[in-house]
Amino acid sequence: MTSQDQSKVLVLGAEPRVAARLNSGPASITAYGSPSINGRTPNDEQLSKLVDDPLATARSLDGEFIVIVEGKNSVQVVNDRFAAHQLFYLSTSEKLVIAFSYASLWKWLADTNQLKVDPLAFYEFLHFQRLIGETTFDQTSKALTPASILSFDSRENNLKTERYWTPNFDKRNDGRKAIANDLADAVTRSVATKTIDSTATSLLLSGGMDSRVALGGFNQDQLPHCITIGETENNEVDVAQSLAHLVGAKHSFVPRSPTHYTDILTTSVTAGGGMYSFQHGHFFDLNIPKTDLLLHGHGFDYYFQGMYLPATRNKFLGRSTRSYSLSQISPGIVGQYTQEAKYRLKGINSLDLLNSGTADEAMGRLVFDLQDVLDPISDLTSDPYDQWDYLTTSAPGRHYTYLNLQSAGTLAEQRTIAFSNEILDIYYATPANVRHGTTLLAETIKKLDPRLLSIRNANTNMRPDLSPTRLTLETWTRGLKRRLGVGGDIHSDPDTDDRSWPTGDRLLRSSAQLVDRVNQLGSSDQIESLRIFDMSKIKDTANRFASGNGATAPALLSLVTIDEFLKTT
Repeated sequence: MTSQDQSKVLVLGAEPRVAARLNSGPASITAYGSPSINGRTPNDEQLSKLVDDPLATARSLDGEFIVIVEGKNSVQVVNDRFAAHQLFYLSTSEKLVIAFSYASLWKWLADTNQLKVDPLAFYEFLHFQRLIGETTFDQTSKALTPASILSFDSRENNLKTERYWTPNFDKRNDGRKAIANDLADAVTRSVATKTIDSTATSLLLSGGMDSRVALGGFNQDQLPHCITIGETENNEVDVAQSLAHLVGAKHSFVPRSPTHYTDILTTSVTAGGGMYSFQHGHFFDLNIPKTDLLLHGHGFDYYFQGMYLPATRNKFLGRSTRSYSLSQISPGIVGQYTQEAKYRLKGINSLDLLNSGTADEAMGRLVFDLQDVLDPISDLTSDPYDQWDYLTTSAPGRHYTYLNLQSAGTLAEQRTIAFSNEILDIYYATPANVRHGTTLLAETIKKLDPRLLSIRNANTNMRPDLSPTRLTLETWTRGLKRRLGVGGDIHSDPDTDDRSWPTGDRLLRSSAQLVDRVNQLGSSDQIESLRIFDMSKIKDTANRFASGNGATAPALLSLVTIDEFLKTT
């Protein structure tokens, strides 16, 4: 880029990995992250085409990237189809201000007396554990949405965004097996592309389906060092170790301190810009084996298990089964989504924490932001399941667990196998009833490496390729044997101790320091300054937790996140 004084762009926050820098005539180009074209890092000639033909060139780019093209009087910023590297922006009279860290932007706004807080955005975070669309915590900046070209002309102080790609929602009708075959091939290609410049690749391996798919995508001659995190060597670790040893990969268990979540509170909140509940920062400050690249299975669950689609658990003879049916989506999809999105705040009604008279405005804000996300695809699909999923997956970089990836990225460069254009296209082409449940991923694993299906799923302690009917029968049989005292499987249904990550209730009750923070929420000057929350109701929620109501824990963890963000930035 040009010198700081002459540059038309001010960059805030720690920059991601620089993949390329070049001058192309009157423009300078900086590519961050891991862009690719046909599986290779783009060369100077390919990147330089962004100057003259940004739309076509942007469409040719794959992977996880941000590219900044700076001319004499203009700046263009191009991001990937996932918003894998979050970017926040605004313009001044002469410059485009962009931030890789929202905390850095918030501080800059405060230091320059330009900060205008958006209180309802904090309610949106509380309700959804994330922010929607372009929303930030202030009234000036915006988050760059996926597949965007952001253009700034300093002569006219003109700022605009345009989308260079939109999904194709046309559905395949060739069946689950054909889709699984294509997905398996795409996973293999993505792994090869993501690891092309790595000499010591590691894979964060759990005992579930998503990272099992990732493991299956590796060539037998270039297996990763598999890593599993946990407080103890529990069932999840045992399953992950079995998977790694089955394929011949090295495995390491990395213990997490009992005080981990207390210790990372400030780091986690600052890194996530307060936009993700701090307990998702699982990987901050861990001591992992030496590596230059961390891969993982993030994304495969919400792409190809349909885990956020609305579904109802089926019953047989009055007993709950292990099968689910997709629920009907009403014409008022946005209103239904605010109440039924699976990652929304549970345990309490978020509106109950608001001041009297604020509820209508707060709910109106949720509806507005959700509708703003849906509007660009309103003419592209009429399938309500497409629209429902799009509200969750249209910007994976804003997924409520995104802090997982940010924290992993502090240990080594992290890349997401599921974030490839080919895999994304397969996702959009897969009918909802095919991508719902574990069957599609099981079929994909069968194509990648069928041996991986012989190891139990740590979420059920049964084979991962069992049909819902078979899974139900096995569950009932296992339970009956235990009640009769005749043995049965040595593995019972997993409990919270068998998981890698603690529940909110357990996390809070295991930390006296966090309990102290919870008890102080009702008198928080920071939260009160937002002027939308009823502090007496927050105090009552903390008291209910102290009295044993663990269902209040998620709300309290998010409120601690808000309090910490406002206190430390």
